Amino acid sequence: MKKIALFSAIALCSTAAIGAESNDKAKNAQAEADKACCEAKCNAQNACGDEECWLDVETITVEAANGDPIAQYTIAWLTDNGVNNVPQDPDKAKEMYSKALPGLEKAAEAGDASACCALANMYAYGKGVEKDEAKAKAWMERCKQIMKEKKDAAADKAAPAPAPAAK
Repeated sequence: MKKIALFSAIALCSTAAIGAESNDKAKNAQAEADKACCEAKCNAQNACGDEECWLDVETITVEAANGDPIAQYTIAWLTDNGVNNVPQDPDKAKEMYSKALPGLEKAAEAGDASACCALANMYAYGKGVEKDEAKAKAWMERCKQIMKEKKDAAADKAAPAPAPAAK
């Protein structure tokens, strides 16, 4: 799972400006998405140990075959875009997006930010689902909420314990 983390973060960065109705809103949405992506990339790099950990398509393919929804989404994205020596095949990509959908929904409901971002991307661009900007925006907001909660929880753990009360 660690091997696909960075690639998923990079692939999911394409969800910027979902639901934006003006150039200013689009710029703000892009800035928020860029910030979220940077955080996701940094977290993935820390988990993997290096930037190249996501390049292992063989591992991603095995994880996808074993039912990992993020891996299925990643294979769909790779296949949709013809990236990393994966041949572009829109029909296979559509099939993989659809296959990933139930697992992504389950993972997103359980608080997985990557799954939320994947769903946002799928709904924003109609990848394996009917295009729905409202759902895309809702999933991106949920992703940002989860990331904020995790960041806050990490900060709480890092905060020093209060000094004992004087007697």
